[in-house]
Amino acid sequence: MRSTPLILTAVLLLALSPAVAQPPQATGAAPATNSEEVPLADTDEDGLPDPGQQDPEPPPCRTGQTEGCVDNCELEKNPGQEDSDGDGRGDICDRCPSVAVQDGLHADADGDGVGDECDNCRHPNPRNESGEQAPCPDEEQPFSKWEDPNPLGRRLQFFIRPLALAYRYQGSWVGSTGLGLHMGGSIGEWRFDDEGTALKVPSWYWSAGVYGDSVNLFEAEHLGPYAALDVRPMDWEAYARSWAKHFKFGVGAHLLWSKRVEGLEHRPLHLGVGPRVGFLDIVSVMPFVQFDVANEMAFSWGGMLVFDFKVLQDLGVPPAK
Repeated sequence: MRSTPLILTAVLLLALSPAVAQPPQATGAAPATNSEEVPLADTDEDGLPDPGQQDPEPPPCRTGQTEGCVDNCELEKNPGQEDSDGDGRGDICDRCPSVAVQDGLHADADGDGVGDECDNCRHPNPRNESGEQAPCPDEEQPFSKWEDPNPLGRRLQFFIRPLALAYRYQGSWVGSTGLGLHMGGSIGEWRFDDEGTALKVPSWYWSAGVYGDSVNLFEAEHLGPYAALDVRPMDWEAYARSWAKHFKFGVGAHLLWSKRVEGLEHRPLHLGVGPRVGFLDIVSVMPFVQFDVANEMAFSWGGMLVFDFKVLQDLGVPPAK
């Protein structure tokens, strides 16, 4: 068959083509590679790579972990990678090894190497080799996290307080809007650092003044004195760490002379008292019960909404230092 030599020739060429395409290698030459591996930096030489060298970045090592992670203290040797609070910062370089924060980055306001979250003093008092902090330089000024943005009572202060008053009397609702002219102060000691931050804050606050209808303050249909006593237990840890730290709690009282109640022989003179709840020195709510001293102690009940606007302070009373 004439086709047989042609078929054999084609098979022979296909078999030889790979060998022709490949160039011969020099004797003794090393095989070619696409890239060479570069060792990862390990600054503290503890066997764990420094962060910031890989993409994607592995997570920081945890206690006892040495593979698939990066050094959680790249400048200090810690082959065990101890991380008690699990925040990604090794104990040996964590400013607060027992308090977890995001990425282990604790603020350190006084620069003593102890993070603010676990520092027991506002002034520099670093840890010793055993991990214990030195005594606070001034034992009479303990560490406080409280900054006082509106120190009601630090100095004698004057307020104009818009009020809304309503009460139920003899089956009908009676009410008014008005203004309270009040003084305020505190009961207890204040103590401050050089920057004006309160180190010690009193728990008790008082206010007293007069209330009158806003339509005509001096010929008011509701007029009388008003007083309140509030408490903020700043030194009670459960209060200071809860949602309640934004609130103050107390009691209020008023002696209200009114003539909007009709059908009575004598103009009512209401003696009222009730609990007060205030929020951030902005608004207070006070439900109350009251008795009509001028009309056989007739009972009634109602509520009061009080807004605080501080218009004048520093009336000659120096701040406590």
